[in-house]
Amino acid sequence: MVPTPLEHVKLMVNSAESPALVRATETPAYEVKFLLNEELAQRVVQCLLDSMQPDPHGDPRTGGGHLVSSVYFDTKQHDVFHKNDGYRRKKYRIRRYGEGQTIFLERKSKKKSVKKKRVAVPLESLPEILQRNDDWEGRWFTEQIERKLLVPNCVVTYERQALIGLAAEGPIRVTFDRHARGMKTDQPLPTPLLSRQEGIPLLGEEVITEFKFLGSMPVLFKTVIEELQLSVQGASKYRRCAGSLLNGGNTSV
Repeated sequence: MVPTPLEHVKLMVNSAESPALVRATETPAYEVKFLLNEELAQRVVQCLLDSMQPDPHGDPRTGGGHLVSSVYFDTKQHDVFHKNDGYRRKKYRIRRYGEGQTIFLERKSKKKSVKKKRVAVPLESLPEILQRNDDWEGRWFTEQIERKLLVPNCVVTYERQALIGLAAEGPIRVTFDRHARGMKTDQPLPTPLLSRQEGIPLLGEEVITEFKFLGSMPVLFKTVIEELQLSVQGASKYRRCAGSLLNGGNTSV
């Protein structure tokens, strides 16, 4: 069924976020990741631009790019990193875009499909929000942080370029993450690493490229993967950062 003009606009607004955040559907969300060199990443962009457009939330001068910073939580025993029982599927983080005054409390869970939940809060309210125990909209985050004994572990900053579009089953999104770096932190505020000299380099010249969609993989994505002979390869910025902190600078985890 072809969406009406108003429905089309709403879907395009939704596609500016991860498909895993679309709440109006029960269709499972998937994220397929590739680790590419810059030349190949640019070829992917060119193949997609006829059917997709830059993220309107990004800077049009950089093809829809913006700075993303996330504080990841783990236990003092690093149970999330080691994927110990009870900590294997879910990650808790606080995310910030650029130096914005809104932050997002997020939970990401992944088995085969991906599920995400987030709530936006004012930056200035973060200290008191993390202490709240009443029934507010972000209680699921603070409750789990407390129950699982999670504390801020590291902050990761990277430059993200994103393309958005629509497929038969809903919004689609492709992200290109570059120049990731991270460092140890015990503070929940995602303070961005504004210089590429700050922190531990996590990617070098590699580009983490991720195809995000609902239901079955769109024909557009299948075509690009086949034409450019892309090979699926996982690459977790969090695991690279946390692993480096634990393993003396080795980010190949």
